[in-house]
Amino acid sequence: MVSTLSAFPGCRAEPDEVIPAPARPAAVKKPAPPPPPCDSDKDPVLTEAFTDSFDRGELGNDWRSTSYGAYFLKNGKLCISKPRNHPLWLKRKLPANVKVEFEATPSSNNADIKAELFGDGCAFDADGRDYTATAYVFVLGAHNNSEHWLARMFEHGPEAKKSSLVAGGTSIANSKLIVSTTYKIELARTDAKTVTFKVDGTLVHELADPQPLSGAGHDHFGFNGWDAPSCFDKLTVTPL
Repeated sequence: MVSTLSAFPGCRAEPDEVIPAPARPAAVKKPAPPPPPCDSDKDPVLTEAFTDSFDRGELGNDWRSTSYGAYFLKNGKLCISKPRNHPLWLKRKLPANVKVEFEATPSSNNADIKAELFGDGCAFDADGRDYTATAYVFVLGAHNNSEHWLARMFEHGPEAKKSSLVAGGTSIANSKLIVSTTYKIELARTDAKTVTFKVDGTLVHELADPQPLSGAGHDHFGFNGWDAPSCFDKLTVTPL
């Protein structure tokens, strides 16, 4: 085909100009939707012992989960899978003195049995970094089953109580957890200032707090964890 321009003297035929397609705008990752408003201040006050055997199909209205899918009921137990510091809060406002009892079974050698007491009933780890809780944090077999912890809010802080573990120690207070073994845990405060952490009747840690976490913002119990799977059962929360 002869270019039309070649028929005119002084005009040089140019190849057809290729116009590039407009660049597509870069995809913008939409932020995750904000969590629903938390109304833990409207939770009923614990006036008598609360029990949960988890012998049903769904968690139900007594619990507030801050994680989608990390907590589930299986074979009559509450089990967890990678909650990453997104607690499951009990919808009850606790008095200053309370005793919490439950059974816990680690499903891996990493152990990491975790619970929070006297938190706000809403908080979770929003950043995936160093989590600062609103509660006292209790961890059995923390840090890959190498320590037991009791901390006031910041579990990685210098004031956290931590004890080193060995396999087959003299008691559960210094022993690594054994996978698929069930442990009886008791968390309590009886004098409005001292929290205790007992396992199978043995005192693991105790913390006397000169500024106790209590009242609004510090009046809920919750189960928690990081990556390690575990299961809980036979929960009883008793006002004292």
